[in-house]
Amino acid sequence: MDRALFNRKLGFSANRKSREVEYVRHGKDEIRSLGNGFTKGKKISTVWVTTKDGKKWEIPVDSKTGRVPEEYLYAMFLDVTRGTRDGSMRNVVKDMSKDAEILHEMPPGGFTPKQLVETGCLQAMNESDIKGIDDTGALEFAQELEYASATAKGMGRKMVFRMPPASAERAREIIARDFNAAEVKRAVKNGGIIIKEGNPGRGAGGCYLPIQQSSSLKTPVIILRPGWDEETLVHEFTHHLRFMDDTRGGLTRTPHKLNERGEWVPFPKREENSASNLEEAATVAESLVRIQSPSAGVNGYYSRTSAHGDTPRQRYDHDRRTLAPEKPMRGRRAEKQVVNRFDDTSISRLGYYRPGENATNYYAERRTKGTLPVANRPVRKKRSDMTKTTSGPIGATAMKSYNRAYMKAKR
Repeated sequence: MDRALFNRKLGFSANRKSREVEYVRHGKDEIRSLGNGFTKGKKISTVWVTTKDGKKWEIPVDSKTGRVPEEYLYAMFLDVTRGTRDGSMRNVVKDMSKDAEILHEMPPGGFTPKQLVETGCLQAMNESDIKGIDDTGALEFAQELEYASATAKGMGRKMVFRMPPASAERAREIIARDFNAAEVKRAVKNGGIIIKEGNPGRGAGGCYLPIQQSSSLKTPVIILRPGWDEETLVHEFTHHLRFMDDTRGGLTRTPHKLNERGEWVPFPKREENSASNLEEAATVAESLVRIQSPSAGVNGYYSRTSAHGDTPRQRYDHDRRTLAPEKPMRGRRAEKQVVNRFDDTSISRLGYYRPGENATNYYAERRTKGTLPVANRPVRKKRSDMTKTTSGPIGATAMKSYNRAYMKAKR
């Protein structure tokens, strides 16, 4: 048998030094989330692993067991910028749909950081599989969006739903209904997302963890408290679009600072609080445009506004009537509605995070300075007008291309 093939089948790689660990050391990540009422980051334990070829890997670990959380393995797989030796973007759907020759079994309790690096998955995710994470068995939790249009169904393969099957189906249905196909595709254009049930923080119904410069986790995560409703999921998924979709701009894109890789980099405290007020207010407004019906409960941010009603319920209902007077909207129509009616809402006065400007004042300040995000809309190429060319026949006899036969119109 060919020696290289023999090595691959045994789970080895020709790049042995990239899997051989030189040393490890402990570290710390800082992760911030949106929607849990706090702007201060949370510290999580990590381990730095250095291989004999000089590469360094920072891997989150459970502070009690020292093992790599299963969630990080999903995040690692969904990160399309990771896992190819030549640095090219990896096709997650294609990777998942075909079993690799090498299949790694997860040890009881999970991998240690050293064991994970020794598998070679961090270095080349597309060369091997971890059972239940990125082999064909993963299709059980990364399912198609069965309620979406044909062009968006496959995007569900880039969404890992870590929740009971009934809840996962409901989440897929809501995303397919309240966001159009183009939005769903842009949401996972540059990598996947994890949507799970868990504890989003004290008093919060949900939260969103975007990609951050200060964290080794490079896959966004939505955390929903069990018992979540439509508005909570739509709110957090809207956060995701506001961070990830660079075809948005102005009020419809996050005001938070992003680096050239799209990672969240916090402003100094006062401006970070101001940006958080605007981000939450604009996200609440867009959620109210999209949802099918108002929630039984009222978003907690309405307890921190005072315009357009004496109670949080009155202010919430006013905003819903203002933003969706006839029926819910999605796509660019939803974005335009938020831009056109934001100043007429109660939530635009949100000033929850202090010290800092409230949402409407910070929005006005950024508009005046010209520092709001600019949409990166792709330019469509104009089709050439064949009747204006001077290089060939026109009218009844026109050649489509050099490789195709031309047809003469019947007189």
